[in-house]
Order: sequence, then structure tokens, then C-alpha cells
Amino acid sequence: MAHLHLFNPENDLALADGGRFYTPPPLARAIARDLSTLPLWYARQGDVVCLPAPDFAASLDVSPVLLGQSCRVCSPKRLAGDVDGYTPWGWSREVAQRLLRYGADPALLPSDTMLQCQREWSHRIRTREVFEYLENCSVDLPDEWPTLFSDEESVARFVSAHERTMLKAPWSGSGKGLCRTRGVYDLVTARWTQGVLRRQGEVVGEPFWDKESDMAMEFYSDGDRVVFAGYSWFTTDERGTYKGNLLLSDAAIEARISTRLDIGTVRRVRDCLETFFTRRLASVYRGYFGVDMMIYRHAGTWALHPCVEINLRMNMGMVSRLFYDRYVAAGSEGLYRVDYFPDAGQLLADHRRRQAEAPLSIDGTRLTICRSTPSVPIPATGRRSRCGRRLRATVSETFSAPDRAAEWAAP
Repeated sequence: MAHLHLFNPENDLALADGGRFYTPPPLARAIARDLSTLPLWYARQGDVVCLPAPDFAASLDVSPVLLGQSCRVCSPKRLAGDVDGYTPWGWSREVAQRLLRYGADPALLPSDTMLQCQREWSHRIRTREVFEYLENCSVDLPDEWPTLFSDEESVARFVSAHERTMLKAPWSGSGKGLCRTRGVYDLVTARWTQGVLRRQGEVVGEPFWDKESDMAMEFYSDGDRVVFAGYSWFTTDERGTYKGNLLLSDAAIEARISTRLDIGTVRRVRDCLETFFTRRLASVYRGYFGVDMMIYRHAGTWALHPCVEINLRMNMGMVSRLFYDRYVAAGSEGLYRVDYFPDAGQLLADHRRRQAEAPLSIDGTRLTICRSTPSVPIPATGRRSRCGRRLRATVSETFSAPDRAAEWAAP
């Protein structure tokens, strides 16, 4: 069964809009184009990837074909017809309408009811339902749960009543749509709140947790059952924006977790989430999704926040999980990250420097040593290409010495 993949990272913005004819801003469209070849690395053998232009795949320095994985490509103007389903990065009314415009088979698209249910499950307040279920499973939870506000006065009281808080837009992702406060409802916070209430109608408020590490559990829904698909160990910057993932085995990630938490408790959370999502989500969603978590300091010890947010879509953590499992040699570890450069020339120079420092080494179909293996094309001229590629999703390092990974994302 072949699926057609489409990279639409602006889907969180489309969910916030809620309409069929949403037009993302130019920057979001540029990111989608720059990283459009990303699905080549996580699609299944024989799947189809829809690219803005067919030559994008040909310009990859290292192709998944070299590592034993082969996918076909097509363009929006000539959409592949011999597929059994469509798998965008994320589902929304906008991307369903776009696929219809490209010529997709309507019978293979989610119904309006399913799309609406998926939008509702992408709302950040749905973490409360996960908390309620985990509480019945006797899982230790944060002292205070997320709160939903629909007016500015309530937000102001919440902020003033806490030393530190995190305000969130209901629909956003990758660290966007966040506002940190320090007990004062100042002009910056007021303007942010007013903007979110005007655009989305609600604001989610949470206490600020003393985070030590980011992690996630990844899951897969086949339409009937949800199963655990692996761990993700990632980092964010001070604004909460995604920086990258460690490429590690699930066993290695559990070893990291066990230095702070009882691994039996973490596995029980995993099993409870499988049951919860099978009951509540499997019938309305097919595909990968992630549950972001964190290890945080609480009352002088370490605690697990079991559901910071639900990413009901493909995500970089799952890309990293699949990349490691498919392409990284046993005994090697690595970093996967997304870089931004002010211009394409700087990107090319950095790419060439990394290649010179540690040339690519492949053992059969597995990466052993590299410093820069882009999963998207690098413009070979050093000038901005016609799509202005300045973003790079890359395996920035793989190495055999685990200590190198520890330097980057130590627990």
C-alpha cells in the first residue's frame, strides 16, 4: 500500500485558522519549500513524496536510495494517482482542500467530521483529559493543571497570582505561540494576550515548571489501535523553539531517563497512554503523533510531566526516531537538527566545512561517521536558489563515542 507524503509544517497555523482556504505567510511557505524533501527519509519503501519541483530530490548530497530506501516523487501539477492514501505532515481542512485541488481522490481523504475532531485534539487544553485518565491510573501528576481562559481579565489574575507562568495559544507548535510571565501582567503580556484572544478566542495558562530535560513519547494509530512507536530526546532554546534531537536507541534514552526517574513508572505512563489514545483517538486519526513531556525539579527531587502537549501530526522527534532506526549504524549515536542561515552562501560554507572535517562513512546502508548529512538540498552555487533555501535539516554528527552526545544534551 503506497502513500503519498506532503510536507506542510505550517499546518499548526492552518488549524488555528480553521478554514479551507487559509493562506500561510511567506516565511511559512518558504520553510515548507526549503524542507520539502524531508519525507523522503521517513516514507516507507515504495511510497510517493510530493515535491515543489522534481529536481529537489536529485540535488540531495546523500539520497535515501544510497542507504537502501527508495521512494518515488511527484509534483502538485502531476500528482501520483496509484496510491492508497495521503499522509501530509499534519491534517487540517486547508491541506485536505489543497490535495483536492491537486487532484487527490476524495474517497481517500478524511471526512469533515474527522478533520474537526483532529483539530479539537490539537487544542492545548486537551492535555487535561490526559491528566484525568492518568490520575485514575494512579500516576503522579503536576500539582496544577492547565487552565483555559476566554477573557483578558482572567488571564491577568492568573498571571498576577503566580510567580512565573507560561501562557499558550491553543493552536501553535514548535515553541511558537508561547508567552512567559514573571508575576506581572505588563504591556507586552497584555498585547500578546489580546492578539491570541482576537485570533483564537482562548488562552491556555500553566505554571512555569523548572524543566531539566525535554523528551517525548511517539505513537502510531492505524485507525483501530494506538501503539508506542519510540522515544524522542530533544532540546529547545530559551524561547521553547525546537533545536534538535539526539539520535539514540530507545534503550539508550531509557538509560538517560533512569538517571532521574523510575523507569517502571515511565513505562506505566507509556502503557496508560496507549490505552487512552486507543479509546479516544484511534477512530478519528491515522498516523504518527507525539506527546511532549519533561523531566522537572519539584520539591527537591525529579518528576515527570507526562503531557506537556499533544502533537497530532508527524514531528521531528518521530523523524529522528525513524532516521536512527533505519540509517544509523549499531553503536553509533548522533544529532539531528534544523539550522537557519541568513543566506544560502553561509549555509553552503558551513556544509562544506563539516564535510571536510569528517567525510561521510557508510557501512553497508548505515551511517557511521559524518558531520553534515543534509536531508534537504543544499544550493550548490552558494547563492539563494529560486526558492531561497536557507534552512537545513541535517544529521549534523554521527559518532561512535556516546560522550559526544552527552556534551550536547546531558540530563
